[in-house]
Amino acid sequence: MNVIFLDFDGVLDTYHYNSLEDIERKIKLLADICNENNCKIVIEAASKDAIDEETLEVMDGSWINEIFVMFKKYNIECIGRTPNVERKIGENTYLSMWKEDEIIKYLEMHPEIEHYCIIDDDDTKSIMHWKTSDLDKVRDHLVETIYYSNNPNEEGLLPRHKDEIARILKKN
Repeated sequence: MNVIFLDFDGVLDTYHYNSLEDIERKIKLLADICNENNCKIVIEAASKDAIDEETLEVMDGSWINEIFVMFKKYNIECIGRTPNVERKIGENTYLSMWKEDEIIKYLEMHPEIEHYCIIDDDDTKSIMHWKTSDLDKVRDHLVETIYYSNNPNEEGLLPRHKDEIARILKKN
């Protein structure tokens, strides 16, 4: 099975493009990518806690509901969300979300996944001033998008990412 681990912010919605129409354009592109590569989606976004881990039901009133409506409209199959994994970062300090650990745990729980790609803007390092990214262990599976750019046409999931996603899914 081929899987795309999907972030929302910086991929589907960006600094300059965050209306429902903008997000829908990105989701149409995602649908093409999923169809061309026979992929299913696993959510690894920070806002994934609005999605029940077992039923994949979205909490009432969550903006993520709109994304799931569009997934259904474009026949994108979402099969799960990554589990919450804490990482100790100090003597008594834990970071509640560390994406690479969550992706690795999900893969361990789902050995039927043969190939995977991660689409994320990977901004944890720059925002939180960590010395490492929260995706370093899985970097060779990452297609990195941009949340903010002086050139808004460079933000989020773009047609130019299609070939890179296909290459990662075939290689890994």
